[in-house]
Amino acid sequence: MSSDLQIYGQNRDITTLVNTGDMVRYFPDEVVYEFSKHINKLSDLHALSLVSKHFFVTMFNNSFQGWATLLATHFPSSYRTSSPQQLTLALYRNLKVIDRNIITEKYQLRTLEGHQHPVNFLELKDEILISASKKTIKIWEIATGKELLSINGHQGNISCLTVNDQMLISGSADKTINIWDLASGNKLHTLNGHQDGVSCLTAKEGMLFSGSDDGVIKIWNIRSGKELHTLNGHQDSIFHLMVKDGILISASDDGTIKIWDTATYKEMHTLNGHQNAIHSLQVNGGMIFSGSEDNLINIWDISSGNLLHTLAGHKDCIRSLAVSDGMLFSASDDQIIKIWDIGSGQELGVLVGHERGVSCLAVKDGMLFSGSNDNTIKIWDIANGKELCTLRSHKSFVECLKVKDGMLFSGSLDRRVKIWDFNPAINASN
Repeated sequence: MSSDLQIYGQNRDITTLVNTGDMVRYFPDEVVYEFSKHINKLSDLHALSLVSKHFFVTMFNNSFQGWATLLATHFPSSYRTSSPQQLTLALYRNLKVIDRNIITEKYQLRTLEGHQHPVNFLELKDEILISASKKTIKIWEIATGKELLSINGHQGNISCLTVNDQMLISGSADKTINIWDLASGNKLHTLNGHQDGVSCLTAKEGMLFSGSDDGVIKIWNIRSGKELHTLNGHQDSIFHLMVKDGILISASDDGTIKIWDTATYKEMHTLNGHQNAIHSLQVNGGMIFSGSEDNLINIWDISSGNLLHTLAGHKDCIRSLAVSDGMLFSASDDQIIKIWDIGSGQELGVLVGHERGVSCLAVKDGMLFSGSNDNTIKIWDIANGKELCTLRSHKSFVECLKVKDGMLFSGSLDRRVKIWDFNPAINASN
């Protein structure tokens, strides 16, 4: 007898032996998808495809819906369900190879040289990389590493950088803000008004929000460069600004966070809970996450301004925070990274490995990237807390990180920008 699975179908007095290898051949694609929709592992999907040739042909096709489900599950940052994606099978395979290249430390490294001072800021826009060092901004082509533009215009050190549409905006210790055309590098506006150095910037819907060491927030029209409003209330330098859902959130060296209505420019809440300057701020899911020199992390409800949790455990200043999938990641000068459950405030894990303070974090597709004053970058598997690899090439502190399209970008006090490219097309010949 054949080893194929067989079922019996009964029609009144007639019993018919049916070979399922024949039956599944006629299942429509929609039925095959129903079989696969609850599978979230590639190995299980592959096993299902072996049921029959029809299953295999149907499933290993770019139009098969199951690949979109796997992409959304395993690579949520790289796959956006809100926008149509083509060639989902190829995209999934590419991302799996990137994962494997990270684990095996297989990458192409490009070093971008040209800055004469430490690189403190990085921004990404389409196919270009923007870096800032002291008084200079450089614009690089990501694909080739070629320097496209070098921009100078500030009299003091650049202290913050942001990109809005096709404009680059820089704030400086010289008390000014410059708005540049990203394509040409031409200066469009110089904004004067702050009485001390400009410490932070954020932009939204044609408006620019600037914070300063003078304790004042100013709101500007980006296109015209006109000052629209001034917000007073903080007693010390403004360290962070974020805009989300019609509100402005500001954090200061005075230890407070303020929430402002961007329609009325009225202060809605002042959040008191830190004893020292706030060095890190994130906003996600209706909550504010703040890290301070007091070694504490506070979680706040935006709508009420209430303190939800205080997270204690670090033994030194909180330098960076990141949020993903209901988890909060914190990096500290104590050399430790901690993982917290946002809902309960419970500590989920501790990542130990850096030999000096951890200065910056980035999260993407189940991986955590950390830069440290030990000159290294580490990549961690969030699910199990395992260190996947350590990247060593910088000669001094790693100051900033960005992740995009299978590439990691890092800036360092060694005056260099590095691109760590894990893409399979790059590494196929290695």
